[in-house]
Formats: sequence, structure tokens, C-alpha cells
Amino acid sequence: MSKKKQTLADKSYLGIDYGTTNIGIALGKNGFVTPLKIISGKSDNTAISQLIRVALENKAEAFVMGLPLTAEGKETAQSLKNRKFAKLLKILSKKPVIFTNEEDSTQEAFQSMTIQKSTRKSKAYSDDIAAAIILRRFFQEPSKEV
Repeated sequence: MSKKKQTLADKSYLGIDYGTTNIGIALGKNGFVTPLKIISGKSDNTAISQLIRVALENKAEAFVMGLPLTAEGKETAQSLKNRKFAKLLKILSKKPVIFTNEEDSTQEAFQSMTIQKSTRKSKAYSDDIAAAIILRRFFQEPSKEV
């Protein structure tokens, strides 16, 4: 394999579960993912600065961001917010932002945490796990290359 044509497995990615209150972050490489941290989503500029710093620290080459879609695959009002944030992140970081469907990732995060009911505190703790789930789904999609 030439160095010019890196495959998906050779790259590090940051997974993002975007929310206007909290943003979950996960790191993935070679198909393995791990939740990293949760940052505040209340200020886009502050959040983007933190995401860029985490990307640099972990040598991530791209961001993988969840995109909320309906069961029919249509975009939602939140999808537009995610796209707006992603556009700013791409411009400021100069790194690609790749979208993947985040449908039910938060519920899956709750289940993986064995939490039976959603509380505000447990939701906050699930955001980085949801980001890891989003990133895992990205790795499982066939023929993805950036």
C-alpha cells in the first residue's frame, strides 16, 4: 500500500455527537473507538476550539459527525443545526467533516450504560458514548474512504 493512498484503517477520526447543550467526543482508529470526553455546546466558537485542540492532540485527520434523520431518512430541524456547526468546524479546522446517521445513538448509549430511564445527569454522561457509537457506525459502513 502506498503512503499516498491511506485507507480508512490508517487514519484517526474524532466522532462527534453534537448538541446545543453538550457535545460528546470519541476517538477512533483501525475500527476501534473509545469515548473521550464531553464538552459544552453552548458556544459554537468555544466548542470548535476545543474540538480542534482534541483533533490535534490525537492526530485526527477528520471529524465524523452524527446527523439526525427521520426513520424515512429525511433531515430534521436539528440536522440543519448540525450542518451549520459542521460547516464552521470544517472552515476553521481545515479538516473534513463526514456525516453518518445518528438515529437512536443516544438510546443505544443508554442501553450500553445499562441505564433504564433517561435523566438529565445520565443524558450528559451518555454523549461521549453516543459519539463512540456514531464513529463505530461510520467504520462499519462499507467502502468509506476520505
